[in-house]
Amino acid sequence: MAGNHLAIELLAELVRSESISGNELGNVAIYARFAEAAGFVPVVDGRNVWLTLGSGEGPALLLNSHLDTVKAGETWRRDPWDGAIEGDRLHGLGANDAKGSVAAQFAAAVALKEAGFAGNLVVCASCDEETGGEGMERIAHLLPRYDAAIIGEPNDMLVAAAQRGLVKAAIKVPGRRAHASRPWQGHNAVHAAARVIDRIATPDINIPGDMEKPTAQVTMIEGGTQSNVVPDACTLTIDCRTTPFFNNLKMIDHLRAAADSEQGQLIIRSNRFAPVHTDHKSAVVLAALEATGQAEAGVFPSVCDLFWVSHVPAIVMGPGRPERSHQADEFILCSEVVAGAAGYARAAEAWWRMVQP
Repeated sequence: MAGNHLAIELLAELVRSESISGNELGNVAIYARFAEAAGFVPVVDGRNVWLTLGSGEGPALLLNSHLDTVKAGETWRRDPWDGAIEGDRLHGLGANDAKGSVAAQFAAAVALKEAGFAGNLVVCASCDEETGGEGMERIAHLLPRYDAAIIGEPNDMLVAAAQRGLVKAAIKVPGRRAHASRPWQGHNAVHAAARVIDRIATPDINIPGDMEKPTAQVTMIEGGTQSNVVPDACTLTIDCRTTPFFNNLKMIDHLRAAADSEQGQLIIRSNRFAPVHTDHKSAVVLAALEATGQAEAGVFPSVCDLFWVSHVPAIVMGPGRPERSHQADEFILCSEVVAGAAGYARAAEAWWRMVQP
């Protein structure tokens, strides 16, 4: 019961301390204070903090989640940093994404420590997940040794053994100006861009509800200068999510073919996040399935710090709901956090049982 209270107490304090990406030091200090009170020796590196449990001999499991949040936005109807608890709800920016995971992982470490856990654990609360930079991108290989990892993101504690990759691109489609009353004298770049969009949306892309299939979405269109002029240029901004079976290179080839069909210029703005896939027979997957009672592992549909720990078997699993992330009036259920802490602890125990020599 004390551990349950600890998770909620830590979460409320973390939420009340604003930690938009780049401003996580207040959260780091809070986390370190809780860690010291629980008998750990926290290590602070920049805007990241971690603790260890165990002798360090033999395999170690990493539990990681992030302290940073996006900005609140103008549609919030309450104080984004009040951390208020109303019934089973704990309100505030980052409560769901992903300070609930941070608090649950910390509480799991405390519970395992009190239970005399025989294995090795590294628990890290990191920065800059929302923006990239000085968090796991930098410290993944600086942390104490770990042989498997669980990344906390709000996915209702579903075991996700893969995540899709990300390609951000633009296609500039050329045209030729003319008076709108004499369009045959020009070449309408917006019309040409529409044909490019049709080529991007092939039958094998954007399958509804199938996280194992790639997606390619035109999210912005910029074209034209005034209502009576045939536009001579149109730019498409495209967000693409890739899979191990339709990876970043295949997606770029697909976009290039669509661009070439209208003599367009393809610009790749981001290609650093490749798809990640962990063998479903690896110990961390099997341990998490056992701990949560799930039959099989799924896919995390977005991009998170799983990419930076993909050199070891790793999964995504955390309390909270994905649809609450980046939404106004964000909240998490206290019961979700408590259940998440128990799930992390069971997963760590099961993993250690499976991998110990």
